[in-house]
Amino acid sequence: MSRRLAWAVIVLCVVLWGINATALKVAMRPLSGEAFDPVFLSGLRFCFVAPLLALGLGWQNRSLLHFTRRELAMYACFGLASMLVGEILQAFAVRYTSVANLTLLSHGTIPLSTALWARGLYGEEFGKKAFLGAGIALIGVALVATHAPGGLHFGGATWRGDTMALLRAALHGGFLTLLGKQLATTPALKVTLGNVGFGALWSLPYVLWRGSSFAWAAVAPQTWLAVFWTAVPTTLFGFVAWNAAVGKVGTVAATSAMYALPFAAALGAFALIHEPITLWHVLGGGLIITGILLTRKRNAKRSSN
Repeated sequence: MSRRLAWAVIVLCVVLWGINATALKVAMRPLSGEAFDPVFLSGLRFCFVAPLLALGLGWQNRSLLHFTRRELAMYACFGLASMLVGEILQAFAVRYTSVANLTLLSHGTIPLSTALWARGLYGEEFGKKAFLGAGIALIGVALVATHAPGGLHFGGATWRGDTMALLRAALHGGFLTLLGKQLATTPALKVTLGNVGFGALWSLPYVLWRGSSFAWAAVAPQTWLAVFWTAVPTTLFGFVAWNAAVGKVGTVAATSAMYALPFAAALGAFALIHEPITLWHVLGGGLIITGILLTRKRNAKRSSN
């Protein structure tokens, strides 16, 4: 995979994950029928995706299905911290707060969190131009978020979701930093299977318990479509594609694209549930793209040295 193709894949993943914010809302708060709770929804998609990843890895190279004890221990920790705790925090956050708050506090701060983790763990530089790009992109994120339906409101009834969103960003930034080192030596499909597989194992007891009494027949078609989106495009394709692309461009450079998630979420909401896009969204999107280009230029310069 070339660097140009890797960046195209990263942008595609950002679009898919931006739409996923709307899909999570629909799956947990449907217009009609039965709803999925955050833990059940996250666990169910991992239990669905993990066997498909195993089949794909076995078809590609059966020897890659072998995991050393060290790898099993590492993926057990990754699966617990990011796949289970991180994804459940995101699902709970969007349940207790608005999509606007989630995109600003979680997705909007993950790139900065990743850069700080990389600086603390590996001493990676994050120069003035990169900080300038991050600041411009964050202003764009704020413009998009504050002009979402209902606006941006911190504290009050949303404080639980806001806190979870920030915790998720801090946790996911560390996970992505550590994951980047693993992707430098291990195929992306194997890394994804290790993480998602243990995410499925950790959540399996709850999935079995909750599934035994869940009203499956009462789930509306649009809710099933939202669940499908979180499982297949977002998790099955998105995680594998992202991990493969990160191995080409680097963790800090790749996560800078996450500043565009709120803009992608706004476009997804416009296309799917007809939420309006205003001039502020366009202006915010322009600032986000400018900030990402500044950050990317800085990382490209570092890579060429």
